Amino acid sequence: MDFLISLGLFTSKSFILIALISFAFVFVITAIKQVKTEDNSLDEDKEKLVFTDLKQIFDDRKASIEEAIEEFDSSKDESLKKKEKKQKEKNSKKRIEDLKKQKTLLIENREKEGLFCPDRVFVIEFTGDTHASEVSTLIKKINTILDVATDKDLVILNLDSPGGVVNTYGLCSSQLQRLRDKNVKLTVCIDNVAASGGYLMACVANTIVAAPFAYVGSIGVVAQMPNFNKVLKKHDVDYEQVTAGKYKRTLTMFGENTNEAREKFKNELELIHNNFKNVVSKFRPSINLDEVATGEFWLASDAQKLGLVDEIDTFDAYLQKTLAYTKVCAIKIVVKKQEKKSLLSRLSKFMSVKAWTSSVANEVENRVFNKDNNLRF
Repeated sequence: MDFLISLGLFTSKSFILIALISFAFVFVITAIKQVKTEDNSLDEDKEKLVFTDLKQIFDDRKASIEEAIEEFDSSKDESLKKKEKKQKEKNSKKRIEDLKKQKTLLIENREKEGLFCPDRVFVIEFTGDTHASEVSTLIKKINTILDVATDKDLVILNLDSPGGVVNTYGLCSSQLQRLRDKNVKLTVCIDNVAASGGYLMACVANTIVAAPFAYVGSIGVVAQMPNFNKVLKKHDVDYEQVTAGKYKRTLTMFGENTNEAREKFKNELELIHNNFKNVVSKFRPSINLDEVATGEFWLASDAQKLGLVDEIDTFDAYLQKTLAYTKVCAIKIVVKKQEKKSLLSRLSKFMSVKAWTSSVANEVENRVFNKDNNLRF
């Protein structure tokens, strides 16, 4: 009898253990699916637009530093500081109104002088590499701006690029031309460099502002490659290349290049260079192309004399001045990219309470109700 009782207890414990393991296994699989589903939903849109009110930041910063100056002014005794602080708090509304009146007067005076005062300012950034990898985010920013912008608005592009691949930088330049086509004013600011493809973008702007020691220009095209034909011949290695079309390939890395091929390749570069010059000439017609389209670059302080740059200033200084006479708002647009999940972060998410509770709820729901049933807890 004792044996049967022991056997029954053992069987019961074994059944419970197997059941627990089975449920745990099901929950683990469900939780992994849940995490994977959430990650996939994020992957559908890996980029998110983020907007920052620069005008508000500017006003808050100015107010903060003014308060700090008053607080740390050693020429005033403590009782006077406290009295002035209370008076300031009491008159804060009046002070805000006074600032608004000052700004309104500044805008009126500028507009009387024929100077442009934007309703809204949109600030974007572009940092270029060889392949202009940020072209997709630039397109997203331009699309967003053109949804709302008018000829009363201003776009400020903070540009930093040494140039690179022809077609992608040509695409970047074309995206900026969309702003000009809609009569939206564009200012390009250059703190470091806008050369070659970078200048192809910059020249589209109504106004180019550059820091004194920024590199500007390099209106030219370059292509280079090594040739290993002599090395192959030295080791008795033949190289064969078959093409359909006389100029499908001109210069090659392994074949023996001909003068005809070199001339054809150079002509192709000249065609690209001419297109580059045409864009510069279209948006900056006063430039002497024979003088500047030599592939040279200049410091901005010298480039201004050649007409490549309009104003000498830094991006921050230009923005600060512009905010002072912007009528409505100044919005910085950033495209925030979704970070790729590491294995550690995935495991952490898998072990989170949310993942487990979701998996339990889904499992209960699937077991209690048929999947086709519309009933839900």
